[in-house]
Amino acid sequence: MTPIKFIPPQTGPITSYSVRALQTGPLWLLIKDAGVLMTALPYLPMLFLPIQKKNANNQPKSLRLLSMRDIAIQALLLLIELILLILFLPALVSFPGILFIGVATLSLLIIKLIAWPTQGPRIVESTMDQETLRLSQQHPFERWIFINGICTGSTGLQQNIDRLSLLFGRKVTGIHNESYGFISDLLECLLQRCLSYNTTDVRIACEVVRDRLVDPEVKKVVLIGYSQGGIVASMVVDYLLAELSAEMMGKLKEIYTFGSAASHFHNPPRHGTTLLPCSSTTTESSPCIPHIEHYANEYDMVPRWGVLYATNSLLTNRYAGEVFVRMGASGHMFVDHYLDPIFPLAGHGKEVDKAKAGKKGIGRATVNGDVHGHRVEEADSYLGAIVNVDTDVEEKQKGVERKSLTNGDSKKAAAEANKYPGLTVNGKGKKAAAEVNSHSVSAVNQNEVGRVYGTINGIPNDEHVVDVVLGRGKTVKELSRLWKYLGGAAPED
Repeated sequence: MTPIKFIPPQTGPITSYSVRALQTGPLWLLIKDAGVLMTALPYLPMLFLPIQKKNANNQPKSLRLLSMRDIAIQALLLLIELILLILFLPALVSFPGILFIGVATLSLLIIKLIAWPTQGPRIVESTMDQETLRLSQQHPFERWIFINGICTGSTGLQQNIDRLSLLFGRKVTGIHNESYGFISDLLECLLQRCLSYNTTDVRIACEVVRDRLVDPEVKKVVLIGYSQGGIVASMVVDYLLAELSAEMMGKLKEIYTFGSAASHFHNPPRHGTTLLPCSSTTTESSPCIPHIEHYANEYDMVPRWGVLYATNSLLTNRYAGEVFVRMGASGHMFVDHYLDPIFPLAGHGKEVDKAKAGKKGIGRATVNGDVHGHRVEEADSYLGAIVNVDTDVEEKQKGVERKSLTNGDSKKAAAEANKYPGLTVNGKGKKAAAEVNSHSVSAVNQNEVGRVYGTINGIPNDEHVVDVVLGRGKTVKELSRLWKYLGGAAPED
């Protein structure tokens, strides 16, 4: 079984409000991000590995041909852009200014022309079979939105949202983040991350999400971002937090990202300075967006530059949400390397007992013996894996918090750390409970992550969070929320 590392969500008062763009100038951010991207380039060949065997009979012939066409176009674009990148500096030095501008413009037009067949409508809807349509009609007040990643044409986007509909029994709206080749997409990622560059897909995504949030008939919005779509999702959240009321933003119940390239994710508390989970009885301190989860593969180049770098190295930067890392795993393909390992469909490399699958046969797989649409979850699967809680990242974040609160004074930082001795406990079960009780801490909530939030001597504990690490021994299924939607099911809010 592949080990899963779990990075708990940030909760400190400093990281709750930290904005990366306000800490560093855009030019320096661009240089730093480009440098981090270069360090991730050795993992470039692993974007497509391992290569998954596909059952060609599961796709219409026309769709397979379109997919092959898009792959050929992306390969051609990569070759052309590599040549242009190599020739850029010699041309800049050798050509007169007007000639250089003309050649550059012509090159961009050629790239756009080659990529044109892969483009399609900017907003598309998932296609559903009768059973998936029936399941989706049971949730008329929900709206699911997906934003694709790099090197994805309109065919790939349609395949992605169709797969999400099949898994979760919901109609999914896709926002097409158009691709003009691997290198062009990476350059666009840099501009979005460092300069907050509002590309067309960012503007469209903002409009689509906003329309759903202000619709009085809509009660829940779920946003899913993959790869560069994680950057777009984080920018959408930034703009809507500044524009909409907390009540309207509260409809954006959940965000899920896969292989995210985003460098930040903001999710401020409704009130106060310390974030508590949405299940907390102290509702004022709950985050504006109740649930955020990020899924990444350890050797995937994109999240090593995005979510994994941000949560491990940018300690004064806000990156809201829980992170699940599949250790030792590579690959960046949305279906092959993320959805298939986490939520494998029946018949995709897994043998499913027809008797357990119910009257509808092999297409309706089971979850723990119950019929749940088109999916299968086994005891040794991703969801059944026991997580390894990454306490190192949490300790580093707390160190940054103490340094910020004491203005870098080491003695004050030490006093801050020892102010409530025993409140930071790396223990388990009864030992942890004993530590909490010994310091007159009344626990008001123990969330799924295993932290205990409470009061000290009757005073709400907004400044000091009791970080009792109880996540050890838990499975992904016990910590994650997304899987609860499998087969058209709905988790309790």
